[in-house]
Amino acid sequence: MAVISVLQCLLYLTVIPACLGIAFTKHFDEKYNTLGNILTIGFFCETAVFEILFLVFYKFGRNLTELTWVSSFVFAILCIVSIVFCRKTFKTIKKPKFDLSFFVFVLFTLYMIFMRNYQGVNDGDDAFVLGNALTTLTTGRFYKIDYYTGRIISSESFTRHFLASNSIFIAYLAKVTFVHPTILAHRILGSFVLILHNSIIYNISGILFTGKKDKYRGLFASFVSLMTIWDFHSYLCDSTFILSRTWQGKAMFCALAIPFAIYLLLMIGECEGKKKTLFALGFVLSVASVSMTPASIYLLTMLLTIGSLCETFVLKKFSIVLKNLVSVSPMAVFALLQIFFIGKGI
Repeated sequence: MAVISVLQCLLYLTVIPACLGIAFTKHFDEKYNTLGNILTIGFFCETAVFEILFLVFYKFGRNLTELTWVSSFVFAILCIVSIVFCRKTFKTIKKPKFDLSFFVFVLFTLYMIFMRNYQGVNDGDDAFVLGNALTTLTTGRFYKIDYYTGRIISSESFTRHFLASNSIFIAYLAKVTFVHPTILAHRILGSFVLILHNSIIYNISGILFTGKKDKYRGLFASFVSLMTIWDFHSYLCDSTFILSRTWQGKAMFCALAIPFAIYLLLMIGECEGKKKTLFALGFVLSVASVSMTPASIYLLTMLLTIGSLCETFVLKKFSIVLKNLVSVSPMAVFALLQIFFIGKGI
């Protein structure tokens, strides 16, 4: 059983994201076709697809077992299509420069994972996320059971959380991997998100330091990691979200969505071509961010919109801000759902 759980974890956290991510990076400039990009983008695709499926199943009162079968089937189809059409792209994956600074960065990443497992923070969000994940796993119902008392929730107080499928996604992963939600979230998913976070930072350094300055990429990424590791001075600081609570929705948004949005803006600003793919990726990022936390509806929209406005003025291309509006268009839909269905038991 342990072997099956390990293989299932690898399938859902590496193989599926790799297959989904390669479909996007095929259309990137080749310099952005890195393993970290593929896995990060693939994970966003995985959570975005799950978010849409979850909302449909939640609306029609279906259960976790049905959602699990359909989600797994959809992921399988998408992976097969991606492999068939993009299999040659795997051969063009750009490898990092294996110098001393890169190996130092890898050591910092491993140390971050150790500190994350050694110095984890358990708070109200921990109880809410894992409480709902475990309740959903055992009852099959979404946000309908009070995870403290086991009673059916008669009020609609939980409907404000219905957009965030993070708890349900953990329950889904627990169901297909046969790993307890707490172990899955605290040990496996938390460490996995940290690896993706650091890969985003390293890819950002790849844009900031080019040519003769590429030797500073590992140093820059290591410095950012260093600041995160030793910034754990309060439960409200950024290190709490990026280092210790990475598997929680808001923390995952801070650790992945925000830095990747910055990376996306940098790519749009200096990309030689194929910008349409980057804006399509912004669309996926918008859906994936809402699955982490409804707060992303305004936070990510503001970040991408302000960033695209700045790039519009600098590059003198008005089309950038117009295409960005398409990228963040899912946020308008989610905002309307939040306004009109909250408290009405969607």
